[in-house]
Formats: sequence, structure tokens, C-alpha cells
Amino acid sequence: MTIPENVFVKNAKYVGDYRIAFRFSDGHASEIDFHTFLTAPAQNPMVSQFMDVTRFKDFTIEDRADIVWGDWEMCFPFAALYAGDLAVDSLGKKRGRSAGQVRTRPNIPLGTSTARRKKKVVSNSKRSIRKAPKK
Repeated sequence: MTIPENVFVKNAKYVGDYRIAFRFSDGHASEIDFHTFLTAPAQNPMVSQFMDVTRFKDFTIEDRADIVWGDWEMCFPFAALYAGDLAVDSLGKKRGRSAGQVRTRPNIPLGTSTARRKKKVVSNSKRSIRKAPKK
């Protein structure tokens, strides 16, 4: 993602739940829902304090660019705000997994034994082929 030079956050407004809308000096606008990030498994306990909506609403825009809560206890770079995606780093590049993405396991019916859940790997000379176990 290419971010224009000399652009800054003109306005940031809390819009409800854990969403903040951003307007930029070049007319661009984005809205980010921070809920998934805040509730991600194994999240830093320092971040969980911002699940309190009153604390979450108390953010600042530093140097007309980054959004910051508290004494830099939680912050996101300008590029993520402009892109409307928390997985974008400060250089405007998308990271592999979003900070707010939750990795899920496939649905496995209750009562299915562990042995039946695993897939069997069979090798041949060219590549590995995954086969479901026989019932």
C-alpha cells in the first residue's frame, strides 16, 4: 500500500462499541473495529484494560499520525489507520496475520476420537499425499 506524503489524521471519532472512524487531510476516510484485536486469545494483559469502553474512548492522535491510548500502552501506526487494517505495519506492508485475527480449528464432531481426527500421510517418490483414514 502506498500512502501519500504529507497526509495526516484530520479527525478521529469514536463511533460505537470499539469502532473509531478516521478522516485524513487528503479526504480519505477509514473505520476500524478494534474489538477483535482486544479480545484475541493470549492478548497482552496491558491491552485488556481497554475493554472498558470508557478507557477505550480516551485515545489521542500523536503528531497527527498514530493513535495512542494511555502512556503508549496501546498504539497503532498511521499506515494501519489509513489502510483501515490493523495488520498493516508502519511501512504500509501487510503482515502475515492480522493482530486481531483468531486462528480457528476445523469443526470436529464431539465424541470423535483423536485417532480418527488425524489424517494419515502417505509418501510416494514425487510428493506427499494426504488421505483420510478408513472407517
